[in-house]
Amino acid sequence: MASPRSYSPKPDSPKAHLSPEPPGDPNSPIEAEETGGPDDDDEAYCSETASTSSTSITSSIRAHTFEDGIRYHKFHDGKYAFPNDETEQNRDDMKHAMTLLLCGGRLHFAPIGDMPQNIIDLGTGTGIWAIEMADKYPSATVTGIDLSPIQPVWVPSNLRFVVDDIEDEWIYPQNHFDYIHIRHTLHSIRKPAALIETAYKHAKPGGWVEFQELHYYPHCDDDSMNRPYAVRDFLENVRDGVASLGSDLNGVTKLRGQMEDAGFTNIEEHILRCPIGLWPKDKTLKLAGLYWRTAIFDGLMNVSKRPFEKGLGWTTAEVEVFLVGVRKALMDRSFHSYMPLHMLYGQKPFKSKREPSSSAEPVVEP
Repeated sequence: MASPRSYSPKPDSPKAHLSPEPPGDPNSPIEAEETGGPDDDDEAYCSETASTSSTSITSSIRAHTFEDGIRYHKFHDGKYAFPNDETEQNRDDMKHAMTLLLCGGRLHFAPIGDMPQNIIDLGTGTGIWAIEMADKYPSATVTGIDLSPIQPVWVPSNLRFVVDDIEDEWIYPQNHFDYIHIRHTLHSIRKPAALIETAYKHAKPGGWVEFQELHYYPHCDDDSMNRPYAVRDFLENVRDGVASLGSDLNGVTKLRGQMEDAGFTNIEEHILRCPIGLWPKDKTLKLAGLYWRTAIFDGLMNVSKRPFEKGLGWTTAEVEVFLVGVRKALMDRSFHSYMPLHMLYGQKPFKSKREPSSSAEPVVEP
């Protein structure tokens, strides 16, 4: 796993921060290795497994619910479409490693300064990002919020985890947080515009909110996807199933406008590219692709279960048959696909009056 690099921007200028250092040339397509087709030589990489009030982490909310042997959160059961079992936790940590790799080791891009005081991580998952932020910024009180009590007990002294629904009314003071972080969570938010409004209220004047979210649709820089592609079919079905359950899988495409509407200014966006598989020639992108392909592969049934069965009305047998083709496509290096990873952050103005943002166009990077 990549280690976070030192990051100490001047707090008085939104532009005074280190630029992302992703792998590859930002103005060129991702170059593929000459080899293609199924990864027959890479079987070793294939996994066999595929609120108005907060609640302290007590035994009463450590309970879980199970569906066909897959474990889900019990608190606000059904609010989140995906599991919280061991497989999902491993995938969460793998996505963390993948994201750090693509971001050059940075935990964030917003210029929060050297001495932030209050940081909150919305949808903290296993808490790995929050733990590293608490270590990096001992000046800060870091809070991680999630519906599932799956975080470790032994954590830095300036970090605490709380089981709560981030779409409920927050119990924290307004104008309180220096930095609000949301990563790999937007796909499960029912009312993202309302959440962004809440984040605006609770950010300090001059504070920052940052989203780090994937666009869950395969892209490519050549014609390798101009043919049937089961991974694309899979993601389209997940999108439709999640929509029927009340969420927008690709809400990241609406984020900029929602942040502007909420009143955030100095909005910056970097779009990185996360390969699916080992097809890139660049070694860093290849490793990121391995992380992401494994995270998808291991989670196929977990991710499909509720969206396909409850959202689309499929049977378990139909899901299992469909996923056979998806697994085969994931291992095929002749598809040069990737997903855009959006790093989007904005600042709450020092003035109380909301002003429209004059943010620039996204900076597209590898």
